[in-house]
Amino acid sequence: MKPLFKIREIAWEIVSEVEDWLYPYRTDATEPLWAEKTDSTDDSVVTYMKAQMDANNDRIDRLQSEMLYVTSQINEINSMLKNLNIDEGQESSKTIVEEGKETS
Repeated sequence: MKPLFKIREIAWEIVSEVEDWLYPYRTDATEPLWAEKTDSTDDSVVTYMKAQMDANNDRIDRLQSEMLYVTSQINEINSMLKNLNIDEGQESSKTIVEEGKETS
């Protein structure tokens, strides 16, 4: 694998030099493009971060509203189950009372 990587590395260097010849838009070509420094106080970075924060806040709001909806649905289902259990309990007590009347 090392020889293949060396071949790729040499090809990258050659392509980089060809790019410099074909596209001489940089005045200082002593450093490669990836090593050039950018302005860290760029407004686009601040705008990007603000957009990301707004998107995250929107996601959080949506998830919270969905969580509240699911919680309300679970509470409704639980109350329905309690009502069914109470009704079943009353029916079973009715049968016990009816059986007691039949035996006496």
